[in-house]
Amino acid sequence: MAHQTARWSWIMMLLLTYSSYAQMTVSGRVTDNETEEGLPGVTVLIKGSSTGTVTDIEGNYRFSVPEANATLVFSFVGFAPQEVEINGRQIVDVALSTDVQALNEVVVVGYGTMERANVTGAISTVDVQEITKASVPNVVEAMRGQVAGLQIVRTGGQPGSGVTFKIRGNNSLGASASGGSNIDDVNQPIIVIDGVPLVGGNLAELNPADIESINVLKDAASASIYGSSGANGVILITTKNGRPGRTQIKASASTGIVNIAQRPNIMNGDEFLQFKFDAFKAGDGTVPDPTVTSLLDMVEEQNYIAGNEVNWLDEVLRTGIQNNMGVEVSGGSAQGNFYLSGNYYGEKGPIEASDYKRFSTRFNANWNINDRITVGANVQLSKSFSDQRTRIVGFENNAVPSLSALVGTSPFGNLYDAEGNYSKFATEDLFAVNPLHKFNESEFDVNVTRAYINPNINIEIIDGLTYTLNTFAQTRMEFFGRYQSDNFTDDALNLAQVRESEEVNYLLDNILNYTREFGDHGVNATVIYGGQVNKWTRFEMNARNIAADELGYYGIHSAPAAQQTIGTNTSDWAKYYVATRLGYNYQGKYSATFTVRRDASSRFLGDNRYGIFPSASLAWNAQEESWWFGGNNFNMFKMRLSYGVMGNDNINPFSYQAGTYPTSIPGTENTGFRPGTTAGNKNLKWETSKQFNVGADFGLLASRITGSIEVYNTATKDVLLYQQIPAPLNNGYSQFPSNIGETANKGIELSLKAVAMESNDFSWTPSLNLAANRSTIEKLNETGPDGEPLDDISNGWFIGQDFREIYDFKYLGVWQADEVADATVTTFGNAPQAGDAKIDDVNGDGNIDFDDRTFIGNPTPSWYGGINNVITYKGFTLSVLFEAVMGVKRYNSIYGGYNSARGNTIAINYWTPDNPSNDYPRVGEGSPMSGPFGAAIFTEDASFVSLRNISFSYNLPSKWVKKASLKGVTLSIRGNNLKYWTDYTNAYSPEITNTDQYPVTKNWTAGLNVTF
Repeated sequence: MAHQTARWSWIMMLLLTYSSYAQMTVSGRVTDNETEEGLPGVTVLIKGSSTGTVTDIEGNYRFSVPEANATLVFSFVGFAPQEVEINGRQIVDVALSTDVQALNEVVVVGYGTMERANVTGAISTVDVQEITKASVPNVVEAMRGQVAGLQIVRTGGQPGSGVTFKIRGNNSLGASASGGSNIDDVNQPIIVIDGVPLVGGNLAELNPADIESINVLKDAASASIYGSSGANGVILITTKNGRPGRTQIKASASTGIVNIAQRPNIMNGDEFLQFKFDAFKAGDGTVPDPTVTSLLDMVEEQNYIAGNEVNWLDEVLRTGIQNNMGVEVSGGSAQGNFYLSGNYYGEKGPIEASDYKRFSTRFNANWNINDRITVGANVQLSKSFSDQRTRIVGFENNAVPSLSALVGTSPFGNLYDAEGNYSKFATEDLFAVNPLHKFNESEFDVNVTRAYINPNINIEIIDGLTYTLNTFAQTRMEFFGRYQSDNFTDDALNLAQVRESEEVNYLLDNILNYTREFGDHGVNATVIYGGQVNKWTRFEMNARNIAADELGYYGIHSAPAAQQTIGTNTSDWAKYYVATRLGYNYQGKYSATFTVRRDASSRFLGDNRYGIFPSASLAWNAQEESWWFGGNNFNMFKMRLSYGVMGNDNINPFSYQAGTYPTSIPGTENTGFRPGTTAGNKNLKWETSKQFNVGADFGLLASRITGSIEVYNTATKDVLLYQQIPAPLNNGYSQFPSNIGETANKGIELSLKAVAMESNDFSWTPSLNLAANRSTIEKLNETGPDGEPLDDISNGWFIGQDFREIYDFKYLGVWQADEVADATVTTFGNAPQAGDAKIDDVNGDGNIDFDDRTFIGNPTPSWYGGINNVITYKGFTLSVLFEAVMGVKRYNSIYGGYNSARGNTIAINYWTPDNPSNDYPRVGEGSPMSGPFGAAIFTEDASFVSLRNISFSYNLPSKWVKKASLKGVTLSIRGNNLKYWTDYTNAYSPEITNTDQYPVTKNWTAGLNVTF
């Protein structure tokens, strides 16, 4: 009996011991490996079972496990899962690392996301970390030279001004109702922020620090999901949101100096006086030298005798200042996340009377109502104030641009008058204005308020099927105030103008998305139904004889009623759409995407309002094949093929109806309307572009070298143009909008990135992108007797040529004295004289006339691209970006006619009997530079290489930072647009065409980033 009792006692003890051991409690903390902060909402499971728990707000967990040797699996979105064996421990702490591979493989596409391996279109992902190194307020400008096929041009340096940007060149001619074209405007891609296509405004009004990711949709297959909005490509921007864990605070501040990037060679006093001498003699060495008194007016002569000289450019230049300060607060938990930011950007331009300030704030938040419903909102508010007196051009007959005076005003003029004030006129010439006087006697303010809210709801209906309601409302208000005092010019009343405009935009999208894996098969389907409405209004008031100059434009109401005019204007448009996209992949090897979108646009009438835009694309991941031979040396190769149709409705709203003007009815006090100059056309329809794209992505040496190549061809038809009405047939209308025109656009793009060197402390990562495209006109609105397309010389449009082809004489040099006697050609029937322009006799008939004009180039680059190098050593990082734009020809209008020395101009090496230059012809009366050859002579090679960005930063060691209870501290020095290498030197930049544009700038800044 005692033996049995002892046996049962041992059994009970073993069972109790086993039970105690099996039910042991495990606890611990899960943290972010980078920030060392606790991660809430991490799933902790026993491997192979559903037993587990979720970490609390501090990242702590605690639960019972059945056996001491169990394995725990820790998983959380955005982090690599981790398996840890308990091995009898009661405390198991884990640090999760960001799943870099997963993040890199997810690409934001239209109305959703897609794994990189399944992407079938031409989509470029921008390295946001690199673009934040550019010390500019505009995120698009920061992408210069970093994306193949994305061309960005800064045509002026006015603080806060925008940029011109295009994806894959031009498709549309962009005809304007006022004549000419607005090619740059109508060929710009749409920018989509958090799923909403933006309308109007300037991206300088948004804070670049708020951006999380940028993807560029370049081909029709990728962009057609946006229908008419995506006709010229799409730039998708996703703003930041918080991450689960402890609230994180980031503060940043930078300050720096701003100067003009390049300055033209303006004549000094001695050169100007010599120019006057030479212009008087007009290349005739037998003409006696004039006296100084005969060449200068009284003011100029007095300053010449006194040795006084003014460099007008130096007088208006100053060292500009740029300041940028911001704070970001972000965080989250298992219930949701948030991101809050505030930013101030201020720039005092390098030219007097040009300042810009922008204040912006953003709040993004998402809240998980339950496991299947998430609500969120993105809210943006910005306010900017801009002093733009450098743009002042006067009213009525006093239109003298201020910046042109920096070149054209005599260096022997007066800067100040006898009372010590800025002189109204520099000399006795009333066109010799003093720009500083113009600035002092005027106001030109542009203030913009932009606010939007983007609420959204996401519902997971069943596993894999989600419904998203994405809504948006924006208002953008612009105040424009301009004033000129009584003293602005002689014998004129003061003038004021106030203009207030508001643009309101609404959007509502219903989006269904279904994603599911069926064994080797994967399906992704999206359906969208939505609409967008835009309304623009403007109120404008002009007045003269304001009661007092001290009131400025705010005193506009004090002007006599007879001196006031009031005007209003309004416009609106709307569209609604339905779209669907079906994606399929098999075993990660083969992928296909099919998209179709139907748009309805209010810019057209009847059935013409509707446009259908389909696309199809295929991809093959060859490295996933069992027979793939590449190994690590050629580890990735993906072929892509796409075809799609895109639409463009970019013509003025209501173009289908005739324009009118208000008019007085004779003999009455009533007013009415009279016909305008543009007739309507009820048959207007969509302009459509069909694009074919072939692409390849590759990886070499275990992806130490990666890249892609794209080849595309686009054909556009039914181009929206204004067709001229022959005078005998018109009834007051001279033109009407039409769909007559065809264009072609083809090109190639290359992107390369390499990890050239990599060790524990050092890395060097170079990247290269190149692009070339050619846009040509295939058909216009006039045809010959046999139906052949005809050129439109008045607009500068030629069949088979670039949209902006320069059709002019080909300048060869200067006729020298020893050549004219043997000349075999005449110029408009006259024998050439020494100092005349030597022009190519294109048709070989022995006489230079307008039949000898030819195509001499265009401002579209033959190729462009960028090279970026990122070098890291321990905590130091150096980035250097060069941009190249080659094959550009541009007419440089900074030069004068040189037939008169009335005003100053650019110093050039012109011909005289004593200086037989071959660079430029003679000056003075009859100078070839002022006649029909002037534009040809001053058409120059505007190609350039620029040092676009330099960034040098240092991350303080973590052991130093932690002592101050901080998470990170970064010091940086950055420079932007630092140097041009170009032959286009007599300009403020090779990207600027005339003297009235604000010079492009360069800057250096020093910054500090602190993370708490």
